[in-house]
This record gives sequence, C-alpha cells and structure tokens, in this order.
Amino acid sequence: MSKNITRLTFILLIILSSQYLYSQHPEHIRYTSPVNNSYYNMESTIIIIGYDSHIDPREIRFKVLGSYSGIHYGTTKILNRDPLKISFTPEKPFKYGEKVTVTGFNDEDRLVFNIRTQPVGNVTNLVSERLSFETQSLKPVVNQNQYSMLFDTLPQFVINQYGQTATGNLFLINFDNSPALASYLMILNNDGTPKFSRKLRFRGFDFKRQNNKYVYWDENHYHYKALDSTYAEVDSFYCKGGYITDFHECVLEPDNSAWLMSYDTQIIDMSLIYPGGKQIVQVTGLIIQKINAQKDLVFQWRSWDHMSILDATHEDFTAYAIDYVHGNSIEVDTDGNILISSRHLDEITKIDTETGEIMWRLGGKNNQFNFTNDTAKFSHQHSARRLSNGNILLFDNGNFHTPQYSRAVEYKLNETEMKCNLEWEYRNTPNLYAFAMGNVQRLPNGNTLIGWGANNTTLTEVAPDKSVKYTLALPSGQWSYRSFRYNTVDVITNSDPVNNFVNDYNLSQNYPNPFNPVTKINFSIPKTGFVSLVVYDMLGKEVAVLVDKVMNNGSYSVNFNASALSSGIYFYKISVNDFMDVKKMMLIK
Repeated sequence: MSKNITRLTFILLIILSSQYLYSQHPEHIRYTSPVNNSYYNMESTIIIIGYDSHIDPREIRFKVLGSYSGIHYGTTKILNRDPLKISFTPEKPFKYGEKVTVTGFNDEDRLVFNIRTQPVGNVTNLVSERLSFETQSLKPVVNQNQYSMLFDTLPQFVINQYGQTATGNLFLINFDNSPALASYLMILNNDGTPKFSRKLRFRGFDFKRQNNKYVYWDENHYHYKALDSTYAEVDSFYCKGGYITDFHECVLEPDNSAWLMSYDTQIIDMSLIYPGGKQIVQVTGLIIQKINAQKDLVFQWRSWDHMSILDATHEDFTAYAIDYVHGNSIEVDTDGNILISSRHLDEITKIDTETGEIMWRLGGKNNQFNFTNDTAKFSHQHSARRLSNGNILLFDNGNFHTPQYSRAVEYKLNETEMKCNLEWEYRNTPNLYAFAMGNVQRLPNGNTLIGWGANNTTLTEVAPDKSVKYTLALPSGQWSYRSFRYNTVDVITNSDPVNNFVNDYNLSQNYPNPFNPVTKINFSIPKTGFVSLVVYDMLGKEVAVLVDKVMNNGSYSVNFNASALSSGIYFYKISVNDFMDVKKMMLIK
C-alpha cells in the first residue's frame, strides 16, 4: 500500500513540470541531462533538470516513459533550490535501444532521449586495457648510478639537486605495464627517503593533496580514494549512472564535491560517418560528472552531445576501435566553469557548468584562438591548469611535433579578442619526450614542477629563469602518471564553509593564540577567486601552504597543525583576487 502511495505521489508531485517544461515556458529550463534528442545514454541514466530561477518544487510534476519498459518510478531529489535543480533516479534500468520520454502533467511538454543499443564488454576490463595500451609502447631506459633506498621494497631513484627547491614533499606512485610490479603511494623527502609509503594491491594513479585529503585512483576498486592526515581512508569518489570512474582526474571542490571523468565506449557504424569506415566500431567518448558531498550526481556532460568523432586530429577513422576524445584533466575555472583537456582532439575546452554548453575551444580542428607567437602549438597535451595570474599552464607531450619533444607551456589567453600568447615554456636540453601522461605544477615560490610521465626522468623542478633545481628518476621501465610537490607539515584537517554568503574579504586572528600545536584560522571571500593562504617564519621563509586553490564565495575555517615546527612567531598571509592581509601568531611548546 505504501509503495503505491509513493508511486502516486511521484506521478502527482515529482520532477519535471508541465508548467515549466519546454513548450510552455522554455525560458525557465537552463539545463537537462540527458540532452534532448540525445543518443547512447546509459540504461541506468539519472535525469537532471535545472531551471534558471527559483520555482516552487511543489509545482513540479512529470512522468518517465520507456518505449519498451513502460512507466518508471524512482527517487527524486532537490539538488538546489535557487535556482531549482532536481534529479530523478529510476528504480529499474531502461531497456537497450529504447526511447525514453519525460513528459509534463498533460503530456504536452517533453524531453526525449535514446538508450544505447548494447553493452560493450566488461567496463572495468576496458579501463585496465586502456591502462595497458597507454604503456605498451614505452621502452625502458637503462638507469645508472641508482640511489639505494632505505627500504628494499620501494623503488630506487636517481636524484640530482642543483639548488634550492620549493618547500614540501614529493608525491608520486610508481607503476609499469606489468602486473608483477608493486605500486606504492609515496611521499618523499628531497633525498628520496619516504615520509610515507604504502603498497597497493593493484596499480594506483594521480596521488595528490586536495582540500584536507590525500587522494589517489585505486585500480582495486576503480574509485578515487581519500586519506586523512593520519593516512587512514576516510572517503571515496566515484561516477554515477552506470559509469566507471576513470583514472585520469579527480578534482575536489571546497564543499567536498568532486569532478570526475569516465570513458564511455559505444558501438558506432562509422561507414555512415567516414568513407571507408567499418560498420561495427568501438568508439570511446568522454563523460564529465560532478558529484556532491552526498554522492548525488549534480552535473553531467557527454562528448557525444557536443563533439564530433571526426574532431579527433590523428585517429584512424577506418579502424575497429577509435578513442576520439581521451580526456585527461578537469580544472575548475575562476568563474566556476570548467576547463577540460582532450588529448586526441589536441584541445582545451571551456564548458559552462550551468548549461553544459561549450564556451570556447583552444587548439585542434575547432580552434577559436589566434596563437600569436607559438607556431608549434600543443600536441596530445595533459594537465591544463588555470594559474593565479589568469594564465593557462599545461604539459605539452608533443607527440606530433617534429622532432618529438615534450615541454611545460604557459599561455596567456585574451578570451575577448580570442588571442593566445606563449608567456613561458620549459623545454629540456637535450629534449625529453613523454609519449603519454605527465603534468605541470606551479609551486608557491614560483618554481615549476614537471612530471614527465612516460619518460625515464620522472620529474624536474625548475626556477622561473628555467634553471634546473632538482631531478628525480624512477628505475628503468617504471613511471608515475603525475608527480607533485606539497607541504605535509600542515595537513588541513578541515576546510568547511561556515556559510555561503559573505559581502567582504576578511582574515581573522587565529584561535587559540598562542597555540600548541594546532590553531584555527577563519577567512571569508565575497566572490570566487584563487586563494593562497601561506605561513611564514620570522625570516620570511615559507613553512606551510594551507590553501592553494580556487574557492567560491563563503566563510571558511582551516586548522593549522604546527607539530613539526619549533616555538616562535609566525605569520600567515592570504591573497585572493585584489585582497591581501597578513597576521601574526605565536607557537609555544
């Protein structure tokens, strides 16, 4: 009886609105997932409708009808109230090949989408196969003068230090294309000794610090795992709606929501698209998802809806398998929209996170920018990041440069006049070439750390004048997907918004003060911006980076643990947009 009441309530009260759907009030509909008239949707698709203004949820009504499976009931959730965004998760999956119609109360308004016609093998196997494919062409290089580690189970390194590096420890995970090699989470000192290490059951990727967590992708679960400051597992992040979480990227927002990606393989008749194309081809597209702190899907973007298969720059369109996008990074921009890097498009794309529409495309066949002083452009790139100065930093793998070489590149974009200017680059002498993987990280002291990915040189840290300060190499045949440097003295134990609406900048005095060894620092920002919160000693030396990321409007609280520091006076400085403030605190042990 209660189930029938629930279903009746759903039909009468839940999701899309007969009063606010396309035909009657189309101006109120800002976002839908799936996209209207779209194809290749998953049978476990979650429906999301976003409006551009406040609408009373009690007025929302709709029903979901599959052409084969009939009426669908499920769980409805209000994701946001102003503007209103609602999701619907069906109780049962849709049928392969069916058309799904989401209608208003009077069957006058409708959203129509199509479910994929068939599954394509075991999805987790496809992820592992892609990992193997990306590493199968890598050739081990003989590594000489190896530095012996303190622990036999960990890799051996070749380390060279030529000058002062940025503060902090090195983060990496070793792996190769053989399942026999053990992968380790590693946080290393400059001399190669581990501050922390943990053997993984299978391979791991993308070990980094985000918010108050250490995050990495775990092949054992096909999830991103999160560790706290004691290295205990406290959370995991994964895609929804039937998609498997890909290893290329996880970006955490201050509210603990996560941006993730998945690769989606469909059977496509390429003979209808390209002369000589095969009739049955496995074509892989890209899925971008945002999951909130409650693990609800709140945003989804699919390359199938916005990018042509023929946009790929160097794929063989007559092959039996085509990976036409190959996304490898997501970056939350300063305006809340996202930048994605698509390796097989040679493209950086900006996407509107309110509508799902493409805002601009940089590089590749659909380039909208004039490269004013970089004739080489970038080729099969990774790791596109927005810097605090507004520039874009990326790792240019250079697969189709002549000769082949990889480099770190910083571009200044004029998004009004659509101009792209090369501001800075680092190209090693002699050339280093990474066929796959890699990243670039701008460090707080201005140095740049380059993770060379599929190259025997694992990472290089260079100064702004391009002088090399440090290099580290894993043993022959081992690589790290990305490499980072972070300060671990000050692992943030919380960085939670106190409220989401503030009108002015503010940096509060830490409390308690004096302190031993933990104190709390509160700050507020009235608009989205790149926040830097750094602790310095009396000599002006940086000792801790508490915040170094884009944050939204709100009030925040950060815990600073100074257990590894000596007693004395320290200063903490915040920089965000045009605001800067410094305060003094005292550590007494």
